[in-house]
Amino acid sequence: MASELYRIENGKINLSLHPGQAQAWRSEARFVAIIAGTQSGKTSFLPWWLWREIGRRGSGDYIAATASYDLFKLKMLPAIREVFEHVLRRGRYWASDRIVELSDEEGRFRARAASDPMWGRIILRSAAAGGGLESATAKAAVLDEAGQDEFGVEDWEAVLRRLSLSQGRVLLGTTPYNMGW
Repeated sequence: MASELYRIENGKINLSLHPGQAQAWRSEARFVAIIAGTQSGKTSFLPWWLWREIGRRGSGDYIAATASYDLFKLKMLPAIREVFEHVLRRGRYWASDRIVELSDEEGRFRARAASDPMWGRIILRSAAAGGGLESATAKAAVLDEAGQDEFGVEDWEAVLRRLSLSQGRVLLGTTPYNMGW
């Protein structure tokens, strides 16, 4: 699905969004949700939406979170890395800290170690990590499979706290699992 979502023509990236993705892309709401069935392109769309938010908001921290570590490792991390590292060439993954360093406007990475100052970061977390969504001031967030039981209301509230200063936007993508919080 990810390879169908974009194509590169003459050095320019063109997204091919299906109607649900296009509606989420056009929305200017602070909280946007894509609630759809399995394999509908939610996870592969999240990094592109986040990239656009980074372009709008600039330097700083961003959050990419999912319900469990397994989902993070198997679905979300590969999607984030494909877009930011391989397609855009604007991200560098620091596995030990579970962050993607973002290069500056000129394409330079500033850090020599994961603890060094960076132009921007995507903080990668799972809700199951217990407190992993705390301790950041972020500008936007993408949440994958936020409708699963492992992604509780306390995790949602933690994301809101992280975005409170910037009044950052959120894109949630989930299959409808239950009536939710």
